[in-house]
Amino acid sequence: MLTALLLTGCGTDDDGAAASPSSAASSAAAASSEPSPDATPADYVPASLDGPAQNVPKPVMPDLAREESRDGAQAFLDYWSDAMWYAYQTGDTSYARDITSDACEACLDELDDLDAVYEEGNWTIGGRESIKIAQAEMLRATDGVYKPIVVYKREPGQLISDSEVEVDAPGEPRDRSILYMDFSDGSWIYITLAPIAGEQQ
Repeated sequence: MLTALLLTGCGTDDDGAAASPSSAASSAAAASSEPSPDATPADYVPASLDGPAQNVPKPVMPDLAREESRDGAQAFLDYWSDAMWYAYQTGDTSYARDITSDACEACLDELDDLDAVYEEGNWTIGGRESIKIAQAEMLRATDGVYKPIVVYKREPGQLISDSEVEVDAPGEPRDRSILYMDFSDGSWIYITLAPIAGEQQ
């Protein structure tokens, strides 16, 4: 479980199958909108072998991320990256769960594994994920779900146990994938990420 946590991206599906469409996606709750803290407060301490990150700024969703547009979708994905990064730094997966579809079993398994890591007194270093939309327009597919081509990247990361490196993951290079996401009731929701047939994942 610990190895898989840092070696697989959230929702990546090796056979390219997508999660169920928008009806399942829209069941997830809307993300938090609490006031923004400082981006990098003076008392923020990154994770190290000495201990997990401390005083990590909470992710805050910008207003643009609630707009049904390409720019809105990218702002949402930037927030998704922040929410996942916060989860990896703190073990608090609530922000990521709020914007992730219940249909994405791989995503929920990753977050469950991350919960377990911190409950057992372990922590992670690095491993930040990012998703950038790689096409000019965002159009709904016939099933009602948006499926833009994106570039996914995960930075190298480590899982720490007893102040020693338990897993040293090299990260994932920039690869093109298909992202499944939905917009309903003024909110985007992350469904899953799937490789493009014929391209290296």
